[in-house]
Amino acid sequence: MTDPSELLALRLALIGIIFAFVLVTALILRGTLMPRSRVQPGGAAAMLIVISPARTGLSPGTQFALAGETTIGRDVANGIVLADASVSGRHAIIDAYGATWAIRDLGSTNGTRVDGEHVAGDRVALRSGATLQIGAVRFSFDVSAGTNSTARSP
Repeated sequence: MTDPSELLALRLALIGIIFAFVLVTALILRGTLMPRSRVQPGGAAAMLIVISPARTGLSPGTQFALAGETTIGRDVANGIVLADASVSGRHAIIDAYGATWAIRDLGSTNGTRVDGEHVAGDRVALRSGATLQIGAVRFSFDVSAGTNSTARSP
């Protein structure tokens, strides 16, 4: 037989492991449900504004700040996570080069569109006010007036 203090230590260790698992799971889920973006100081003040969220759980008007290079997709490793079946794991990438913002489709299943035109492979330059469609999710692209519009190429 084992000592009662050994059993107590094992029980406490098991409770600690279960607590750690629940905490890590909650943090991962929180990260997939919260809008995220990678913002780098000194970059152009650009953003995506949700127009039509499809089944992402986002609200119309949700804003994602952009700076540098931002990936968009269903996978939690993306800068902007869209939990919708029409969005591929790594769907598209938006980046700034020189004074221009551009989007590139990363071989997604349901495609990427800018102002209704299909984005095929190469970068497509974005203008302020453009409508982007990632799968079934629609955004408005906006570059704030009066800000530094120069960002580094990735």
